[in-house]
Amino acid sequence: MRIRSAVLMGALLLAACGGDGGGSEDAVPRVELEDLCVNSQCGERTVLLDIPGAENLIFSRQGRLFVSSGSGVFEIHKNADGSFRADSISPESCGYTGLAIRGDHLYASCGDGRFWAARLDAAPRLRLIHTMSGMCIANGTALGADGRIYVVDEPLNVCVPDPKIKRLTIDPADPLKVTDEEVFVQGSALGLLSVGIGNLLRFPNGLQAEGNRFYGTDGGSIFSVDLLPDGTAGEVTPILFEADIHDDLGIAGDGLLLANFLTGRITLISKDGEILQATAPGTFTFPSSVRLGRPPMFEPTDILVTETGVLADQSLPLDHLSLFRRKAVPQGDGP
Repeated sequence: MRIRSAVLMGALLLAACGGDGGGSEDAVPRVELEDLCVNSQCGERTVLLDIPGAENLIFSRQGRLFVSSGSGVFEIHKNADGSFRADSISPESCGYTGLAIRGDHLYASCGDGRFWAARLDAAPRLRLIHTMSGMCIANGTALGADGRIYVVDEPLNVCVPDPKIKRLTIDPADPLKVTDEEVFVQGSALGLLSVGIGNLLRFPNGLQAEGNRFYGTDGGSIFSVDLLPDGTAGEVTPILFEADIHDDLGIAGDGLLLANFLTGRITLISKDGEILQATAPGTFTFPSSVRLGRPPMFEPTDILVTETGVLADQSLPLDHLSLFRRKAVPQGDGP
């Protein structure tokens, strides 16, 4: 999911100088934080595929991997020789961003507010099922514990600032029909969460769900917000602020994985905001999303990263789906 605001970047650089229920990630294999390698001393990056404008990624319960991008949505397959390929499942390009899986259907948001779905059969194909109203850039997308789809609206460029998280109700009898659309969390044009002040959303971007709790990104901040029993949103609670720009994030056991877009890192933090590990700056080219791997294609301790490259230019060889994995231990020569 892309950050396109020079104003936001300038503000954060100034700050750096002192100035089916259960959520999309409910089937993530359980890992212990101490088993993860999220630093450049123990791990290394391998580019698996070039995907122009790579944005977001998601695994199904069965370990199928889908990646959104400016050029479409792709299912990733592993070939018999160990290489990978990306097969398009989208009928057109529309700047795809957030992805969510509900039951046996994949849902995909486009930046322009169009909302797509595909049944996860042997040959899925996205179809347009809804167009969201009043959206600037539809971005992070997640399945809530209530079975509804939550979509971030990120107000950038020439849009009138109206930051928010919307939610879409899917018809229980028809997974290809949206029956209701409403605002779940309302931000403000005056919100300063992106620069580490207060708790009003201003540039929300990534979104993930775990049970009744959502985790999200807003500029340099990571926050949580709970889905309350009456269906309303609890208070937005800041977890961490860094003088950086965070794109999407992923659930990692008792921690969270962050895509540090501006500095080209990925970071592992605890859910109360303690930084546990991070790769060296520049390890990735503007990382946009990060997730733990899933069998059969990947190990649960593998980390998959999309790299969106240079914004608005998909011709450069910088847009990737990459794997970050612990380095192999050299075998000794024996006694």
